Amino acid sequence: MRSPGHLIDTTLAIVRGVVHAVVIVIFAAIVVVVFSQVVSRFIFNAPFSWSEELARYLQVWLILLTSAVVLRKGLHLAVDYAVHALPAPAKRFLRVVNLGFIIFFLIVVLISGGMLIAATASQKTPALQVPMWLVYLALPVGGFLMLLEATALLLKEVILRETATKEAE
Repeated sequence: MRSPGHLIDTTLAIVRGVVHAVVIVIFAAIVVVVFSQVVSRFIFNAPFSWSEELARYLQVWLILLTSAVVLRKGLHLAVDYAVHALPAPAKRFLRVVNLGFIIFFLIVVLISGGMLIAATASQKTPALQVPMWLVYLALPVGGFLMLLEATALLLKEVILRETATKEAE
């Protein structure tokens, strides 16, 4: 029988695969755009007017999409010197509380991102003339992906705790 943690990971595997592919495409696009800007500026002395803006917006998307991966792997910055000295049950409790705060914050991010999209629905970017809501869509999309990962981590933590308690009995 598969573990509950494995079941959660396989359920999210498709989403993670799509995010991984999109991150690769965005990163490649940033490299191409910035390289072409450098070439056009220094070799042809005719810089593109849109490349800096596109690279900036792609970077925003890249950061918000990869934040979900970083959250899943536990690689976000943290001050955890005191946590290492705690006994295992206290560490587990703090992880659950921490994930609860993260989930609350991500719900706020989702709501605020939706409000930001609604507020900027008619605006366009200066150089690209792309609707601004496409740029700001990165906030709720990234927030949703992080919410999925944080919820999966919380479920694993709670399920694993219950499984460990039942096995101890």
